[in-house]
Amino acid sequence: MHTLNPIAKGIGLSILLASQSELLRAEDGTSSTPALKTVTVTAQHREETLQEVPVAVTAVQGTSITADGVRAMGDITTFIPNASAKNPDGDGRPRWYIRGLGTGDTGAATVYPVGIYADDVYLNAPVAGGGPLFDLERIEILRGPQGTLYGKNTTAGAVNIISKKPGFETDGFGTIGFGSKNERILSGAIGGALVDERLAARVSLYSEERDGFTHNLTNDQTYGDVNKKAVRVQFLARLNPDLEALWKIHGRQFKGDGSSGSLPLGRYYNVGYQRPEGRRIELNVDEDAKLDHNGTSLTLNWDIGDYTLTSISAYDYIRNQQLSDADYTPYEVNGAADSDNRYDQYSQEFRLASPQQETLRWMLGAHYFHETLDSSALRTVTPGPTPNGTGSNQTGGVVDFRDLSYTHKTDSYALFGNLAYDVTDNLTVTGGLRWTTEKKDIDLDLVQLTRATANGPLIPLTANGSNGSQEEAKRWDAWTYDLTPEYRINDNLRVFFRYAHGFRSGGFNTGLSTSLAQLTTVDPEELDAYELGLKSEWLDHRLTVNANLFYYDYQDIQVNLLTVNNGILTTALTNGAKGKVKGAELEIEGQPTDALHLRAALSFLDTEYTDFKNTNPTTGAVTADYSGNSFVRSPRYVVSLGGDYTIPLEVGGKLVAGADVSFRDREYFLADRQSSADQPLNQPHYTLANTRLTWFSPDEKLSVTGFVNNLTDRRYQVHGRPNGTAGQYVITYGDPRTVGLSVTSRF
Repeated sequence: MHTLNPIAKGIGLSILLASQSELLRAEDGTSSTPALKTVTVTAQHREETLQEVPVAVTAVQGTSITADGVRAMGDITTFIPNASAKNPDGDGRPRWYIRGLGTGDTGAATVYPVGIYADDVYLNAPVAGGGPLFDLERIEILRGPQGTLYGKNTTAGAVNIISKKPGFETDGFGTIGFGSKNERILSGAIGGALVDERLAARVSLYSEERDGFTHNLTNDQTYGDVNKKAVRVQFLARLNPDLEALWKIHGRQFKGDGSSGSLPLGRYYNVGYQRPEGRRIELNVDEDAKLDHNGTSLTLNWDIGDYTLTSISAYDYIRNQQLSDADYTPYEVNGAADSDNRYDQYSQEFRLASPQQETLRWMLGAHYFHETLDSSALRTVTPGPTPNGTGSNQTGGVVDFRDLSYTHKTDSYALFGNLAYDVTDNLTVTGGLRWTTEKKDIDLDLVQLTRATANGPLIPLTANGSNGSQEEAKRWDAWTYDLTPEYRINDNLRVFFRYAHGFRSGGFNTGLSTSLAQLTTVDPEELDAYELGLKSEWLDHRLTVNANLFYYDYQDIQVNLLTVNNGILTTALTNGAKGKVKGAELEIEGQPTDALHLRAALSFLDTEYTDFKNTNPTTGAVTADYSGNSFVRSPRYVVSLGGDYTIPLEVGGKLVAGADVSFRDREYFLADRQSSADQPLNQPHYTLANTRLTWFSPDEKLSVTGFVNNLTDRRYQVHGRPNGTAGQYVITYGDPRTVGLSVTSRF
């Protein structure tokens, strides 16, 4: 609900560089009063100051985001209340959670409850929202159900990634950085006019390479490596005084390994194998991962008299390939897992907006979305001895080869509208309505083979449903809506109440562990959200204090449950659970002097599954009751404090020194395993700290930044899951202490 200037990594976005937050001053001829910068956002598809938007929204400024230690989407959430985006699956797939709502399901066809938008284009693929953050104007994070202003309906919120657009004045920057684990970063952009006042362009580039924090002793290689490349080219054309066109072409590539540095925990197999201590691993599969994302979009803005018509046409192609060790050990027990997912996405959106200065303001929109997903998942076990060296790992009935592949298609149509009316000078009522119809169909093939004898030929499993094909199709229709009265007590104090009914699309459970019968339909989930918010400025705009109280009534929750059958780990998507969420958020930002900037974010979250019974989809029998459990990745308390201090230099220029600290309460990684028996599947409370120091030249066009993230080298988990029989797990740690230095030149 206020601006963030993210110059810290992970949980360290507390520092606000003076060059990034230019102070507003009320000049009286002899003195000046420091004040916080006014930030403009487009969270409601119209330009408004952040403090005037009656929505829980935080804006993260994009200036120098790479130079100052931010590397991935999860690095921007420190001062965003009740939000996280950890990346246990690698940089390609951050797991967004907002106010307790998110998903851990790794199925290729899973729909996020958090909508990810890149320059107004909705990205549906789970791996599409993890690109590098470079040359951005800002990132806007909205908390609560969205849909009456946005192309897609979501229950948790929306994340808008807004690129820096071409301008008609020449400008740009270049950054070179070095850091821990042989990190090398190159980033830059240049833009300006091609034809005076008619055509402008901007080219942005990014490259990042770093060794992983995990070491595979088997092949003496690091795991969790990072190799990112990205490019963005934009053309802005003023076709006539009333029509403007923006054409964007973008591409990115990520290369790494399949496990992303995940580590097995516990004793394995009949030899009692246990992984070496620390971040060391022993794998007998040469893992590999690759993600390609290319796309283009055309945005037209046409002024028709006093009205504005916007058209957004987009196409994205995403391919994600992974080869990984299925058992995370040096033995050939569960073999190698090889997946290949290809997404083709088309979308078209139209919006018509009335003049925004009128007493009655409105916006109408229509959205069409189509996606074709081709998914293939292979698992192969090579014949060999058991881990103790005797017998064979091949026995009758064990799956030695498995091929689960499907084609999944989605067609979604929506009409939405939003209307605001100034009842009085101080009272405004805003309402929104959306109608969605969505059709999904799937054509799935399952092949499971075994060997009757060691080194014998592969033959099909004979159990009913273990081999074959199945087709399913389903259509859902839904109405969603919201209502927000806002009252301005005075120019510096506003309160609002928001009620929103949200909807998350249904789908199919593609997590088949043994049989085609497990291809079940997952119904949409629905949410009723009630929120009371306050936005305020104090002390001549030197202090902002924003607060929110909210309550969620959550129905038909889509939950993923992990199971292990015949050595195959499966994430199954189910729903029917009910839950409640109660929470509070407090954000404080202050500029007490020209030199000192302070900020704080405090979050409280109380989540509970009020009715959560795991039911066998075939027999209807209740197999477990998880009612009373907490939502995953939803710590009860999160407290973040930070500040920076500017020191003018007599020789010219300045130093900006900053630090931040963040406390995060206990959180669970799975909805169904929260007892003391599964301690590795939750992370106790922990605290992280970050520091940095930046030198700016007198004209602020040259800067040098040094930073230390995770200052105390705190070891903490960002994920945990079962990996076999009781006591066998796979865990993923967050980044250890990292040190970096970067140089940025602006022109």
